[in-house]
Amino acid sequence: MTDTTATTAACCIPATGRLSFIATRNRARLGTHEVTFRQDGDRLTVGIAIDYAVKLGFITVFRYRLRATELWEGGVLAQIRSDTDNNGKAAFMRADRTGEALSVTGSGTRPYTAPAGAMLCSHWNRAQLAAPMINPQDGTLLRFAVSSRGPARVADTAGRMHAAERFKMAAKHSLDLWYGTNGQWVALQGEAEDGSVVVYQPIA
Repeated sequence: MTDTTATTAACCIPATGRLSFIATRNRARLGTHEVTFRQDGDRLTVGIAIDYAVKLGFITVFRYRLRATELWEGGVLAQIRSDTDNNGKAAFMRADRTGEALSVTGSGTRPYTAPAGAMLCSHWNRAQLAAPMINPQDGTLLRFAVSSRGPARVADTAGRMHAAERFKMAAKHSLDLWYGTNGQWVALQGEAEDGSVVVYQPIA
């Protein structure tokens, strides 16, 4: 990553063009999180789709839906569009690059110029661990103390084990991320606002 711009890491993009996860909350199925990659010359479009639903019996008591798109041009983050339905409450964020400046607006913040190297907190790009992060839900800046927790093993939905490195992102609601030896995102564990534990398992 340069001093002034967020740049892609090619090793983080799978050959299949897709990262897919099953999400559980307190070990009960919560939903899915999918990241897709489309390369067209020096332009990379990253699509993010998150769908959660919490049910009591046959009744859905909570829904969460996020759709985001990151546009990278020449390896540089050029634009972000994100819209969220958080159980009926709408949120959004937008970012556009002009020269070396990334201008951000969102439902949770006044318009601002992002710090140098800022990236969307979308997890697929391991370089986010060393960068200022933007909340994809409402555009606010996120502040984490990031540390490595060393080597680990991650099981996919077929039971196959994958070597990885675990990172702790410490904050009010901490987050753990696992990245494979090839740099690709392979797992997540986080604490939700209600204290429940959300875990991502990669779909085989």
